[in-house]
Amino acid sequence: MNKSDAVIRHIAFFFSLALYLTLLPIILSYSLGYHIDFHKLVIYKTGILSLRSTPSGASIYVNGKLYPDITPARIEELRPGTYSIEVRREGLFPWQKDLAVRPNMVTRAENILLFPTLQVTEKVGDREADNFFIPDDRSQIYYMTKAGLYGSNIDGTNPKKLSSYSGWPSGILGKKLSPDGKKILYFNENGIWIIYLNGLRLIKSEDIAEVEEVLKSPDTIKDVFWHSGSNHIIFAAGRDINVLEIGKGGGKNIVTLNKCSRQPQGVYYDVYNDSLYFNDSPGGKSKLYRLDLREKFFGKFMERIKKEFDIIYEKR
Repeated sequence: MNKSDAVIRHIAFFFSLALYLTLLPIILSYSLGYHIDFHKLVIYKTGILSLRSTPSGASIYVNGKLYPDITPARIEELRPGTYSIEVRREGLFPWQKDLAVRPNMVTRAENILLFPTLQVTEKVGDREADNFFIPDDRSQIYYMTKAGLYGSNIDGTNPKKLSSYSGWPSGILGKKLSPDGKKILYFNENGIWIIYLNGLRLIKSEDIAEVEEVLKSPDTIKDVFWHSGSNHIIFAAGRDINVLEIGKGGGKNIVTLNKCSRQPQGVYYDVYNDSLYFNDSPGGKSKLYRLDLREKFFGKFMERIKKEFDIIYEKR
């Protein structure tokens, strides 16, 4: 080996070493999720975007540009920031959302549901349906019409007239089936009505169901709930939380359980624990309160009433 070959070998060795030492940080950075912006001479850590749609096989657009893969897809080596993502498939409504990509993290959008643009609707029976009610058990559809109360199967078949009552109020805010499945309450801002589905009232009638107005309220009714025993109605009207005891005709027993400093803006009833949640602000700041209305409450409440009114019971 002559001297010139030795020089060339030394030059090649040191050049390779320099190239290796130069590229090694870059290769390690990429393997650890780092990228280098050579224009700005900035090193940054990348993030990942995971997309999954139903149905799959949808096109993906990132900031308006078509991505080469289709869903499900995993888009890697994204610079941190917010990306406008659109998922499209022919015959389906597109899905669009701005997604934030964070360093060394996976941003997931894996419950993308694409709905068909051609919707198939079918008419459920020919009955008037300005006001209708479907219980949670989906056993029936109830139609509150000008010709009376009607019922049908959930698919609209087997319609039958349940009552000739047609005095439905305007502005109905809600309809609720009692826990025993025998009554439906409905209400607006000024009143509460009950539909007895099997004629429980002591009124002679040929109707299968009967309708009764159980309350006219001078205060605006916020919401109404069934107590689990199906014989009491809890309602928020004005600033008061009230309980209404219903029965077979006759007067109704109404008791105010709580007086709020203002009308509650939010009211929620826990049907599993017979507890009413509402907000109130007696001290100026709104707080959440819970009213326990389980059966033990009524026992304690009656004991308190007896003491307040000095009711004396004698053994017979």
